Amino acid sequence: MEDRIKIAVLYPGQGSQKVGMGTDLYTTSVIGKDLFNKVNSLLNRDLASICINGPSEELNQTKNTQIAITIISIALTLVLKEELKKRNILFAPFGTCGHSLGEFSALWLIGFLETEELINLVSVRGELMQNAPLGSMMAVLNLDESKIKNLISESNSNITLANYNTPNQFVISGKKDNIEKLSEKIELTGGKAIILPVSGAFHSPLMNEPSKAFNLEIDKLNLSKIKKISIPVYQNTDGNPSQEPQIIKEKLKKQMTSSVLWTQTINNLVKDKVTNVVEIGPGKTLTGLIKKINPGIECHNINDLITLQEFILFYESKLQSRRQ
Repeated sequence: MEDRIKIAVLYPGQGSQKVGMGTDLYTTSVIGKDLFNKVNSLLNRDLASICINGPSEELNQTKNTQIAITIISIALTLVLKEELKKRNILFAPFGTCGHSLGEFSALWLIGFLETEELINLVSVRGELMQNAPLGSMMAVLNLDESKIKNLISESNSNITLANYNTPNQFVISGKKDNIEKLSEKIELTGGKAIILPVSGAFHSPLMNEPSKAFNLEIDKLNLSKIKKISIPVYQNTDGNPSQEPQIIKEKLKKQMTSSVLWTQTINNLVKDKVTNVVEIGPGKTLTGLIKKINPGIECHNINDLITLQEFILFYESKLQSRRQ
């Protein structure tokens, strides 16, 4: 019997933040505190205080939100690996992915990005997205994909279907007035429209200029130093697994303007025989989405040091049962 669990690591994106997140990492974990201090030094920003004390208005600024979620996600991953190592357990996931911002943490996990590269890219991305051309995003519930696409087509307004979160939950991006007009039609057809608290039309062609600027940073990455990537990353732009550094890079350069194909990503994990997922980072947003995509997947969460210990107990017992 194979001595591995078919588990994938998932990393959350923007929207999973809340004031107080990362408190235990900063106050009781050397790994967590060191990582926060590293960011504080590189960015000249007291990220730990923003996470722990807020205020929420400051934490919710995209330039702070994105790096904060990322740092907590990778700090928890590092603590997990260290705790398992103490038990002589190798953490060997079958694959990884992340929702929008979370894809960068996934790329760090597989060794495509080093920690300082990750911090730089995410901080630049957050600044660019915060200062992106004005636009709007809206969640659409209770309508299927074809109905939403028909409404978008009828509106003739260059609106993009930006996030495929579940078979019945989508996010659309576009200019604010166009989004507001479409919201009325969505409600009239039995759907539910929720305007999201963002200032840009993320994952749409309206992000072309910020994407060009961001891609200059991606082009600075030295791919020749990357050793063999042993586990695949399922990327947002097509939901398919990638392991070749150049392919990963080219897909990453399209991410800011492309749709997040989350439903397709999870379906591809299932097709590749993944049975368990662990969401590492603040909140449980992705777990909620997965339960609507495929309730048969066993979901686990690591969002603080308590849930981290709970996952270790599960992982250790699962491995023991497979060896028997």
